[in-house]
Amino acid sequence: MSWLSVAKKDFIDSRRSKGLLGLISLYVLLLALIVYFAGDSPQSAMTDVLALVSLIGIFIILSALIVAYLSIAGERESGSIKYLLGLPNTRFDLVVGKFAGRSMVITVGLLLAFGVAGALGVVLLDSVDFVVFAKFFLLMLFFTLTYIGIAVGLSALCASRSRAMASSVGVFFVFNVLWTVPTISPAAMLRYVAEDKLGMVFGPEIYELVFLISPPYAFQRAAGLVFTEQSIYFPRYFSPQMNIPFYLEEWFMLVILGAWLVVPLTIGYLSFERADLG
Repeated sequence: MSWLSVAKKDFIDSRRSKGLLGLISLYVLLLALIVYFAGDSPQSAMTDVLALVSLIGIFIILSALIVAYLSIAGERESGSIKYLLGLPNTRFDLVVGKFAGRSMVITVGLLLAFGVAGALGVVLLDSVDFVVFAKFFLLMLFFTLTYIGIAVGLSALCASRSRAMASSVGVFFVFNVLWTVPTISPAAMLRYVAEDKLGMVFGPEIYELVFLISPPYAFQRAAGLVFTEQSIYFPRYFSPQMNIPFYLEEWFMLVILGAWLVVPLTIGYLSFERADLG
């Protein structure tokens, strides 16, 4: 269980980071303020608060990327990775341990933030559905771990801090900015190539699937599993009255998020396994 020792060391080292503690404190404060101001509205419910939190997941994305993007690249640039691999640790142990260690850090932060929000909700809000609260916490945690997996995978691919940072910024830009620009989004590019160049016609469900490949929007769609009384995701390419194929259902979004967690980690590990650490 060498990966476990790597995870424990990484968790302890990360816990000492003032920047990370500040980031977690900021998230705790953000959730607390949302609950506090929601308490001023009539018939305030925790479900409405959580629906609002799900729409500002951009902060979660940034937190996960910041926490994990230097996990391996930083060790390589500083040279400390030779010490880590000099112990009875394999490169596989290092990748898995770093993912587990950073995941523990972000899990503690989320537990603290949701704990404070839940306590305030009991005092300030008219109703708190703890079943919905628990489900949303688990979904948010899964979404966050997805980005931890992406960031650790990118970090394993990169040999320097600057490349790891550029890669993380690129991931954030592509999935949160480029994905929504009508003329250059992946869905728009697919339509241009398929229809204008090849004369092929795809149904709206295909373009919707391409849009939902982006983790933030897959998360918003998956939130329908939690918020059954309201919707926070609105389809871009198909009407809700249409027959929805299984790959556009809320549950399938968990498969997409799971793929984003596993695939980058696997690619990063395979590249790191072959890398010359000099």
